[in-house]
Amino acid sequence: MNSDAVTGFPKTGWRNRAARLLLSLRQRPAPSPFLHYQTKTQLRLPFEGAWYVYWGGRSVGRNRHTITRDQRFAYDFLILNHGRSHAAAGQQNEDYFCFGQPVVAPGPGTVVGAAHNLPDNTPGRMSPEQPLGNHVILDHGNGEFSFLAHLRQSSVRVNLGDRVATGVLLGMCGNSGNSSEPHLHFHLQTSAILFHGDGLPAFFCHYIVNKTNVARGEPIAGQTIRHDA
Repeated sequence: MNSDAVTGFPKTGWRNRAARLLLSLRQRPAPSPFLHYQTKTQLRLPFEGAWYVYWGGRSVGRNRHTITRDQRFAYDFLILNHGRSHAAAGQQNEDYFCFGQPVVAPGPGTVVGAAHNLPDNTPGRMSPEQPLGNHVILDHGNGEFSFLAHLRQSSVRVNLGDRVATGVLLGMCGNSGNSSEPHLHFHLQTSAILFHGDGLPAFFCHYIVNKTNVARGEPIAGQTIRHDA
């Protein structure tokens, strides 16, 4: 399995459960010196409304990203409606409920990486040569760098050097880069350079899981979460 920003993932249902089981049997999480790290930046969820955690957690079965050093604690988010990520046959990006939804800054920071002109993939296809696709990288100023990837073509609203506040619109959810269907990839790491540095746990503040308020926590796969405004 490649050490990329994110690869395509199976649909929900029994194929999803089988894929998670196979991952947990075949692979192990990457070693990390940051297992007990506490996030310094006060992070909020990088979206509005209710989103589903497709990959998230510290075990391979919950999070395929754990096998890589830099994305050891990464997340993939999408929107489900009655257990499905898309309407119709899902052959067009516009069929997917998260496509075009706003992606916002999870914390205050300076834009140190951005791309906006890469095309969105046709669902089922990927562009591994551009792993992040359209993206924004934020330097939070305390050794923590946020990566928000696979944004919609021409949707990125910020430029290199911009200073942004928490909740500022960064772009729209898309399907660019090494992605097989629209979703948002997020991870925190110690470097602004993809595939370099160590992944850091990303504790989000003030969000809701079902009807439970979470003051600070790490979402896990299978949860539906939303920002507690």
